Amino acid sequence: MQVTEALDAMAALIRASEHPDITDVTRYGTDTRPGGQSPSGVKVIYQSGSAAMLWAADAPRPAPAPVPLPAEMPPPAQRAARLLMFTVQLLDVARPPIFRSWEPCGFPDVHLTPAALRITCQDGSTLYLRVTAATGPTGDPTEDPHPDYRFPEGVRTWPPVVSAQSAVPE
Repeated sequence: MQVTEALDAMAALIRASEHPDITDVTRYGTDTRPGGQSPSGVKVIYQSGSAAMLWAADAPRPAPAPVPLPAEMPPPAQRAARLLMFTVQLLDVARPPIFRSWEPCGFPDVHLTPAALRITCQDGSTLYLRVTAATGPTGDPTEDPHPDYRFPEGVRTWPPVVSAQSAVPE
């Protein structure tokens, strides 16, 4: 599977999640393979202006071991860890047919654990998505501003569906 196809799918799933803290989801980079001069990824922008990115990384050697997720969702101030856990939960609910499996894993010389998502695609290829974050102009909340959030049904269809917004102002 091409990196661009997998990242397009991830962007579509995150958009379809309709999480109230997410204000924008964009694709970036021009590389069609992991790494390179213009690494490809998905950028997620939050209400605070902070961002977290999932980007295609070269497969490390040796392959990193699976790493369990934290017991609870990390707070918004830990955007990278939070996006990784959110993405795993989203994939667990959506179960997109283009991916066989996914698991969080470590990554060599990266202090964050887990630091990446290993995805086995339907064609048998493996893709590593690293996670990084950037803080915004305002601080992130220390507690989850949307603790009761649940994934909408639109993430369970393929391709995922964002619910239609009303054309009538409320």
